[in-house]
Amino acid sequence: MHPDEKIIGETIRRLRIRKGLPLEEVAARASLSPISVRALELGRGSTLSTMLKVLKAIDETGFVLDWADKSNEISPMQVLRNSRNQAVEPKRVAKARSRLS
Repeated sequence: MHPDEKIIGETIRRLRIRKGLPLEEVAARASLSPISVRALELGRGSTLSTMLKVLKAIDETGFVLDWADKSNEISPMQVLRNSRNQAVEPKRVAKARSRLS
């Protein structure tokens, strides 16, 4: 998970809650599953399309413009380079396999 995705997701969640909109209602308005909206709010690799649909559903499309103004110091290419250079941490330890002779 990229830190920017988490910050964006948290911000969208706060906007939704501030408007008193349940996640399920936003999902229905955006023609998305509640799982997709939740993944966006948790910063778990949602698409730009999902983000825009949710922002439109909560009537917060101005968020994109505000965020774009604040992100001048963020280079998309640098973000991509950084993500490629990060070591992937294992999510679990695999059991040792027994060898049959």
